[in-house]
Amino acid sequence: MKNIVKIAGVVLSATLLFTTCSTSEENDSDNKPANPTEQKTPQPGSDARPTWTAPDISLYGGDPMTVQITLQDELLPYAGNGDLMCAKLNGEVRAVSDLYESYDQKHFRLSIYGSSNEGSVTLCYYCQQLSRIFTVENWKAFDASTAPTNGGTPYVPTFFVVPTE
Repeated sequence: MKNIVKIAGVVLSATLLFTTCSTSEENDSDNKPANPTEQKTPQPGSDARPTWTAPDISLYGGDPMTVQITLQDELLPYAGNGDLMCAKLNGEVRAVSDLYESYDQKHFRLSIYGSSNEGSVTLCYYCQQLSRIFTVENWKAFDASTAPTNGGTPYVPTFFVVPTE
């Protein structure tokens, strides 16, 4: 009886080993199934232009967190005058900006009102050409002493993740 159990164990182990192994042809990157959610370029959506409105700054004490934001390279070709960006704290809109263009650079200017105990800022970007809202959750912790730029250039949050190959 012990020999039958051992033989069955060996057969089962061998079967599992052979079914999990693959040939080099199966591991070829050209044969990987495409993930339909991964896109190399941003795809159009069906989002209507949001009605984000700037907050009543008298409701918030202290200094704002003032930052300049530009878009990553993958989104810049789609940027236009109808675009809009907002910053949220705890789900509330705390800053709204249209797209500005100066010195051939497109950016948004946000003065975010809140306090340090409110957590992280969420950024939302509406692209009119794509009819789509892109969101970056927990972009940065709210801090009024944050520099308005990142070493002299606007911050570049990752709104669109480009798949790796």
